[in-house]
Amino acid sequence: MKDVGRPVHGTLRLPSGAVEVSAADSFAVLDHGRGKWPYRMTWNWAAAAAPGLALQLGGQWTDGTGMTENALFVNGRLHKIGDELDWSYDPADWLRPWTITGERVRAEFHPFHEKISKTELGVVGSETHQCFGTFTGRARTDDGAWIDLGGLTGWAEEARQRW
Repeated sequence: MKDVGRPVHGTLRLPSGAVEVSAADSFAVLDHGRGKWPYRMTWNWAAAAAPGLALQLGGQWTDGTGMTENALFVNGRLHKIGDELDWSYDPADWLRPWTITGERVRAEFHPFHEKISKTELGVVGSETHQCFGTFTGRARTDDGAWIDLGGLTGWAEEARQRW
C-alpha cells in the first residue's frame, strides 16, 4: 500500500547546510510493503503530488491479477483506477519522455533527473532506474471528470529485483 501526497514541512539538515521544506510545495510518500514476494520481480511505479491532488500509478507486478494500485486523490477523495496501464519508455535513454495510458489515464512524464541504484551479489540483485520530473496529461475521476495533471512533480521508475 502506498500513501501518496502526505503533507510535509520542516527543516532538512545536510552537511552543506539547512534547507527549509515548505508545506506549500512539498509532499512525502509512505510505502507500506509486506508479504511474500517471488524470487524475481519487476515493477513500474509513478507518484506525484501538489496541494489537493496526488497521483499513484503502478504496473507489471500486478498485471493479470485483476488488482491494481492506481489511484487519483482529489481534495482528499480517493478515486480508484482499476485499469491495468500501458507504460512506454526507452530503457536506452531513461530521460526521454514516458507515457502511461489506460482508459482513465493519459499521462506523459518528462524526466529531468535519473537516479540509478544497482547491486549484483550473484543470486541476489537489484536494479532501479528512478526518474524525477513533471507530468502532463489527465486522469479521470470516478464521476467522469478529467483532472489536468500538468505541472505535477514526482517520479516514475522501473525496478528489477532478485531476492
